[in-house]
Amino acid sequence: MTLSTDASNAIAKPQLERRLVLWSSLTAVFVVALILRYVVPANNDVSWLLTAGEQVLAGKTLYGDVIETNPPIAVLAYVPAILIARALGATAEPVVDALMFLAVFAALGCVASILRRSERLRDLQNPLLLAPALAILAMLPTQEFGQREHIALIASLPFFAALMLRVNGEVPARWEIAAAGLGAGITLAFKPYFILAFVCAVVTAALLRRSWRVVFVPENWIAGVAVLGYVACIVALFPEFFTVVLPIARDVYVPVGRSLSFMIETKGVACWLGVMLVILLLQYDCRSRAVIVLVAGSIGFAAAFFLQRKGWPYHSYPMIALAFFAAIVAVVSFRFDTRRPAGVSAVSALAVLFVVGMVWFTETFTGRILQPYIARYGDRPVILAISSEPGIGHPVVRALRGTWVSRESNLWITEHTDYMKRYGMVQPGQAETLARHVARERAWLIEDIKRQPPTIVLVDNMIGRWGEWIDADAELSALLKPYTKANSIYGVDIMVRADAASN
Repeated sequence: MTLSTDASNAIAKPQLERRLVLWSSLTAVFVVALILRYVVPANNDVSWLLTAGEQVLAGKTLYGDVIETNPPIAVLAYVPAILIARALGATAEPVVDALMFLAVFAALGCVASILRRSERLRDLQNPLLLAPALAILAMLPTQEFGQREHIALIASLPFFAALMLRVNGEVPARWEIAAAGLGAGITLAFKPYFILAFVCAVVTAALLRRSWRVVFVPENWIAGVAVLGYVACIVALFPEFFTVVLPIARDVYVPVGRSLSFMIETKGVACWLGVMLVILLLQYDCRSRAVIVLVAGSIGFAAAFFLQRKGWPYHSYPMIALAFFAAIVAVVSFRFDTRRPAGVSAVSALAVLFVVGMVWFTETFTGRILQPYIARYGDRPVILAISSEPGIGHPVVRALRGTWVSRESNLWITEHTDYMKRYGMVQPGQAETLARHVARERAWLIEDIKRQPPTIVLVDNMIGRWGEWIDADAELSALLKPYTKANSIYGVDIMVRADAASN
């Protein structure tokens, strides 16, 4: 009896220790992620999309009264958070964070369920791997937390997990197949560019399996049907996306981009290449099919990053995050017993690269420094920013519980057109089309000011010369004549209406 009890205790003790390590590591990562939500400034794009969602709920027409360059899901994805916040009497931002954490846990739970079915990926069934996975999804994005790319990457994870089974000749459960397909459909709904990640991963899996059946598995069909249904909904419910926004995006947004050399020199690309190099070194002896599939998906996301040609940090999140997931799988399959120094060095390098990634994702401009100066002129200000930088007005307007005047987040059409003229990018016969787009944006701005006169106007002379632009326009100058410059912070003029200044 004593021997049996001692044996049971000997078995139970390691299990208890593993559980303690698991929950301690998960708690530590979660606490750090929560702290980051309060320390890191709010993301300007998320702030704008919340504002756009509130305007749509108030009865304004998306792509008419509210202009957004992205498909409807970019705005609609944040509507549930707005509705929940209103029901709770809270602000929307913490609700967005809470929903994002729920999405992270749901995705990781689905991935864990899929991997548990595998006989060939037993090493990945270790619960301790949840901590680094949670760090990739909750800590790495820092200021890009809640961005569309963040949501899209989370939604795509069940698909890649299912493909890791498929490449080894195994099959997920039906509900897991449905989750994988719908998740891929959601990812593609945010940006068609992301199809490159799925194509690269699926084709790679087919080549590794030496069978094209992987291309025709149910989750691929589910994703395709979901995307077609989404496009049909846009045609039926948001036709202005095709008639108003897409022509502007085609003529003005798409042609303007960073050079290849600029994008290669960013911290994001350096981080991604570093992770890829570590994976290559880890996989030198053991070429895991699962790692190769994830690497292929990351390369597809990288292709999407370069094709967009903007070089913005959040565009690179999917490629970097999936590369780190591939690195986790590579570390697990590495033979530490025979090459321990190399393995420890690789893990250390990944930790350093993780910090580099976190720094990179905090390089989003924010006009947070303007907030205390604007707050001097009364509660709940009605704000207009005349700028091409969205960070000038967002998230300041939400932090002050103010009202946003313009139907756009910034005057990007005018800025992009000026850029194209400045660098000789205007094609023969295109000048008239661009002039029409600029004239329409100016008309929108004037109409918005007349409909809801702002109490505060932020004129950006830091990044652009918008003060000169206003002075050159007689009608705009007349509309802004009641405003006086109360302050100038780093080149951003704070113009205050007379009745607001007296407060």
